[in-house]
Amino acid sequence: MQFFYMKHDFYAGQFTKTAFPLFDGFNEFVALWFISWFNKSAPLYRSLLVRDFEKTFNDTELIVPYKNNEVAVEYIEEFVRDLNQERLLELEAFLKEAGLDDCSLSNEEKDALRIVKGNKKLMRNFSIVEKFNVINSHNILKSDVLFGSGTTPYVTASEGNNSIVSYISYKPEMKEKGNSIMIGGKTLVITYQPYDFFSNDSHNLVLFINDEAGKNESAQLYMVASLYKSLGPKYSWGDSISNAKIQSDVFCLPVMDDGESIDYVFMETYINAVKKQIISVLQQEIKHEKAAQQHMTTNCQIYDDSEVPVDKKYNQFLPVYNLRAACGYFEDNIVIPENEAEGWIDISESGIKANRNMFVIYATGDSMLPKIKNGDLCVFELYSTENGGTREGEIVLTECPDKDTDTDCHYTIKKYHSTWHFDNEGKKIHDSVELIPLNTDEYESVVYRKGKKLRTIGIFKGVL
Repeated sequence: MQFFYMKHDFYAGQFTKTAFPLFDGFNEFVALWFISWFNKSAPLYRSLLVRDFEKTFNDTELIVPYKNNEVAVEYIEEFVRDLNQERLLELEAFLKEAGLDDCSLSNEEKDALRIVKGNKKLMRNFSIVEKFNVINSHNILKSDVLFGSGTTPYVTASEGNNSIVSYISYKPEMKEKGNSIMIGGKTLVITYQPYDFFSNDSHNLVLFINDEAGKNESAQLYMVASLYKSLGPKYSWGDSISNAKIQSDVFCLPVMDDGESIDYVFMETYINAVKKQIISVLQQEIKHEKAAQQHMTTNCQIYDDSEVPVDKKYNQFLPVYNLRAACGYFEDNIVIPENEAEGWIDISESGIKANRNMFVIYATGDSMLPKIKNGDLCVFELYSTENGGTREGEIVLTECPDKDTDTDCHYTIKKYHSTWHFDNEGKKIHDSVELIPLNTDEYESVVYRKGKKLRTIGIFKGVL
């Protein structure tokens, strides 16, 4: 049972239900308020038959702030925004305190990623029971425990939150040892459990690696992925895994040049690189969210698609996109689908004349200070080599081979400079392209020589 907000039109599965507000002012932040209430009732909903859900849902009572006999949407929106900001600050502080704020990859980690991507690592199948001691977990029913009564994880075969549904206090002799891998007996959800835990079902399997070199988190996370690959196609709810069945199963691991010894160092290095990549994405999402919040404090109002007349689109209003979300649509220099837009913004007072090839994106980072600040709404016009003209000295949105530190994707906003010459046929040949930040105190230019693939996506037209 999951509740979520859908900003745009969508297709749904057979048992999906939709709820529409009967009051004005509904938006994503207001939706999150109501979703939190629905989630409180989720345990009740999960116990229902499908045919009984709608009536029970409609009978659910909520506590909603009211003002002047109407839903206080402004209060709700401000409350959720403040809560969101508080969580972002907490997450940033956690990453810094845990030493996770530096996600620079070492040369060894870069090599490991390249080797895996190129499928160049020597691999071999191993018997699972030869590498692990496999036991069945204890059986502790939900009805026998009190959620939130202790500090020991209560682990089930469910997906999400590393299969931990709560923290409990229970009989010490029923604990499973941590630094192990647990396989959900019926669901085949496989997780690494770093600490001692309680299990809900004796069908669950607990695996303890025999090799001392493999008894670290990163190596075992690699093995979790390998076990998924090997066991996933074989088992299902109707034909679930068991201690007896796993005796004949194998999984694939990287080996050293001798073709026999498991390369635990490589496994650890690769997983550490993947962790850094994931944390880097998280950091960028935090930056994007803060940029969006900064925009929300300005006077630029974003309108829903339904609020903008068709004849006003690309005339008075332009679509607004998150750069990371829009990146995939730039491949052929086509206009991004409108249904991917976060909304529309009125540019009639900006002095910019709109057209069908224009779009607005949130700027991320500080490399273009003071002209473009983090969170600014920037107008771009799609560039084409046929009628685009010169880019020299222009601020451009460019696709480049390397990830940009501001955007964490292969698209960057920088000032354009190139050197070139004419060949014997009079054709203009670029020798180098330099992408220049305006904030030269903190950022350096990047120079791409001939042969490096660069593509100009759009020309900067101004900040709203």
